[in-house]
Amino acid sequence: MDTKPSTAYQPPFVRQFNRRTRAWNVFGMKKIDLSEASLIAAARAETGLERFGDESFLAPLRALLHSLETEAQLNPFGRFNARMRTIRSLKNRLWANACFEAHPEILEREIEAPIVIVGPHRSGTTRLQRMMATDARLQHLSTWEGFNPAPRPGQPDMGRQARYEEVKNFLALGRQVYAGGYVAHPMDADWPEEDMLLMNHSFCGFSVLGMFNIPGYYRWFLDYDKSDVYRYTAKLLKLIAWSRAREQEQNQEQSARWVLKNPQHMLDLGTLVKVFPDARLVFTHRDPIKTVGSVMSLMWHFASQHTDLPCRASTRDIWMDFCEQSAQRGIAGREHIPAAQQIDVHYEEMNRDWRLVMRRVYAFGGVEFTPAVEQAMAQWLADSDRDNLHGGHRYALEDFGTSAAEVDRRMMFVRRRYDIAYEGK
Repeated sequence: MDTKPSTAYQPPFVRQFNRRTRAWNVFGMKKIDLSEASLIAAARAETGLERFGDESFLAPLRALLHSLETEAQLNPFGRFNARMRTIRSLKNRLWANACFEAHPEILEREIEAPIVIVGPHRSGTTRLQRMMATDARLQHLSTWEGFNPAPRPGQPDMGRQARYEEVKNFLALGRQVYAGGYVAHPMDADWPEEDMLLMNHSFCGFSVLGMFNIPGYYRWFLDYDKSDVYRYTAKLLKLIAWSRAREQEQNQEQSARWVLKNPQHMLDLGTLVKVFPDARLVFTHRDPIKTVGSVMSLMWHFASQHTDLPCRASTRDIWMDFCEQSAQRGIAGREHIPAAQQIDVHYEEMNRDWRLVMRRVYAFGGVEFTPAVEQAMAQWLADSDRDNLHGGHRYALEDFGTSAAEVDRRMMFVRRRYDIAYEGK
C-alpha cells in the first residue's frame, strides 16, 4: 500500500498556503476558527441576516465540527476549506429562510413524481443523469445552483450572477487543487449535478466523508435520522424551481419534472420515499470491483489536500464500508417500495445499447422518448467522448491496501442479488 505523506501529492498552491498560514500563526495570528459560534457569526455578518428558521442543521453541524477538531488532523488548507464550505452553507440557509418568509407560496409548490437515479458511486449515475438533462422537458439541478441554491434578497437580480460567478471561480481553483478528483468527476458550473450538493447545506451529505478523515462523524452519519435533511432538500428544490419561474415570469406555472441523482439515497430509501412518495427510482448496477476502487481513488484525491498525513488507509476504511453499507441498506430498503416505482439499469447495458435502455427508462417514467431527445443524448455522448470527459482516471486497489478478491468477498452479496457481471471477463 502507498503510505507516502499527503504532502507528496499536494500542488504548490496548497503547500504554499500551509507554509504561509503556519508562519502567520508563529507571529500570533489566530488559527483558522472552526467553532460553531464563529462560523454562525460570520454567516450572519456576511448576509446581514439573523434568522435561520429551520434549525435542524445544528445537530449535524455539531457532530461534524467535533470530528473535524478531534479526528481529521487538518492542515491549514483543510481548516480553511472546512470553514469556507460551512459558512457558504450557513449563508445559503439564511438567504433561503429570508425567501421563505417573504414568499410562503414557495413551499406550496409541488414536486411531482421526480425521476431519481440511485446507485453506487461510479456506476454510471452521472452519465445517466447528464444524458437525461439534455431533455428540455425535464429539469435538473445545475452545479452552481447546488452550491448556491438561495436567491439573495436585496441584491441585483437576487444575486444570481454573483452566485454563479462564485461557483465558477472556486471550481476553477478546484481544478488546480484537486486535479485528480476533477479528472475522475469533471464539474462545471452549468452542468447537471447530484442533489448531494443540497444535502451538504444540512451538513449531512456524503461529500465531507471524502474531504476529511472523520470516522466518528461517519458512524454518527450512518444511523442519524435524515428526515429533516430530506425535507430541507425538498424545500431547496422548491426554492430553485420558484427562482427559475420568477426569472422567466412564469410564477403561476408548475415546474417540469425533476431528474435527480445521488448515491447516498441507497442508505435511506425509506426516508427518500417518505418525502417524495411518488418518486420513480432508477437503480444502477456495476461490477463492485470497479466501483469500490474508483470511489476510493476519487475521494483520496480530495482528502489528501486537507491533511499532511498519509490518508489512503483511512479513505479505504470509510469508503469500503460505505459501499458495503449502501448496498446492504439499499437491498433492504427496496423491499418496502412498490415494484412499480423501481427499475434496474446495468452499466454494461448502457455501454451496449444506450438507446434501448433509455427507451425503457422513459417508458418507466411515463415520458415520451422522442427523436429530438435521442438526438440530443447522442450529441452529448459524442461531445463527452471527444473531450474525454470521463477518461484518464487511473487507480489500483493495491494502492489502498486491498484487492479485487477482498472487494469481491465483501460485495458478493450484491453481485449475486442483481446478477452483476465482472467487467472484462
